[in-house]
Amino acid sequence: MKYCLTAFLLMMVSHTMFAQHQFGASRQLFKVDDKVFATPAVYGESILVAGMNGRLYAVNKKTGAVKWTAAVKKGIATGLTVSGNTVFAGSYDGHYYAFDARNGKQVWKFRTGGERMIGAKGLWEMKPDTMYMEDQYDLYLSSPATDETAVYFGSSDSCIYALDKNSGKLRWKFHTNGPVHGGAACSQGIVLAGSWDTYVYALEVASGKLLWKFKTMEDVKYHHVLEGIQAAPVVAGNTVYIGARDARLYALDLHTGSKQWEYSAGDAWIVGAAAVANGHVYVGTSDSYLMVGLDAATGKELHRHKGGGYVFGAPALSGTALCYGDFTGRLFLVNRDHPQQIDSFDTPGRKQLAAQHLDSAGRIRFRHLAAGADPALFSATVAVMDKLYQLEPFATTPVIENNIVYAVTATGRLYAIELTQKEK
Repeated sequence: MKYCLTAFLLMMVSHTMFAQHQFGASRQLFKVDDKVFATPAVYGESILVAGMNGRLYAVNKKTGAVKWTAAVKKGIATGLTVSGNTVFAGSYDGHYYAFDARNGKQVWKFRTGGERMIGAKGLWEMKPDTMYMEDQYDLYLSSPATDETAVYFGSSDSCIYALDKNSGKLRWKFHTNGPVHGGAACSQGIVLAGSWDTYVYALEVASGKLLWKFKTMEDVKYHHVLEGIQAAPVVAGNTVYIGARDARLYALDLHTGSKQWEYSAGDAWIVGAAAVANGHVYVGTSDSYLMVGLDAATGKELHRHKGGGYVFGAPALSGTALCYGDFTGRLFLVNRDHPQQIDSFDTPGRKQLAAQHLDSAGRIRFRHLAAGADPALFSATVAVMDKLYQLEPFATTPVIENNIVYAVTATGRLYAIELTQKEK
């Protein structure tokens, strides 16, 4: 009897240890008729999704039916932040908005000093040097963060704002020296955001008073390519984790701003926010096409998974599964604790055009996509990005709820993909 019980328990442990997620049935819930750079949000029975067409949609999670639509004048390019029955978002029309998540009615709007993409004449010394060029990888505006009474966000006007959550009235604003396109975070009475001026700012919630600022690296060697902060900070305990275009992920003390450690991603930007769980930090990289797992206390790299394209969104976690998308149109499901790939999901664009647009390993190669054009020409970058959009890439963060992955492509396809269990 004792032997049988022991054998049964061992069998149950084995069953638990070797059961893991995989992608199950998938369906396209909805199609936005423009590009999408806004991470969706869940509200009740709806998925909220917004596009560069200036529309915010509430889509039924099961049927794909549109419950309501809200419209603004230009594209919405922030993550959608839900607090209670309100959804907050920012637009290139120069306003941040609050909408009633139940019906889409506008609660308030607040005008910033204007929203725009980063740009310059001869950006990064591309040619022609007399031409004004918009940064083709500056895809996002600052995603809002909330606490009990306020909403916080940055702006292209170089300010970080605090508004009353219910009325939209200005509480305070803080001036930085560059556009603020990284999302905000709020924890323990401190508001955090990174600016294109290379600094991470920590501000007092009540007043906007500067508590500390931390400088990331400047780039002279590559003409400011590896410079600026595009990622949102993430707070776990008393530590702030934030990536930057200087190819670093930083761990900073929440209260003092002192650096605990930094992780180098080589010459690859860290654009997406990190995810923190069980003493690990997970973050994606751009040109090295990685999703890395780090020790949260030391920054030591524990493992990495290499995809085929830029990783601009944050990973989503569910149990031992980690899900993220890349700019080749592939959604990956990997084991959170080691680099084993469990499953993947490809967009129609990738299925159709991967052989044409990607190399033999299924990876982005700029010179291949440029098809002989001088890579120093701005027009070559635009042409390459146009081809990558044909793959229907993932540029936002997946959302996982009740074993369903909701992911939207940069071309506006909103998918619902089941997570199922399989035995190993």
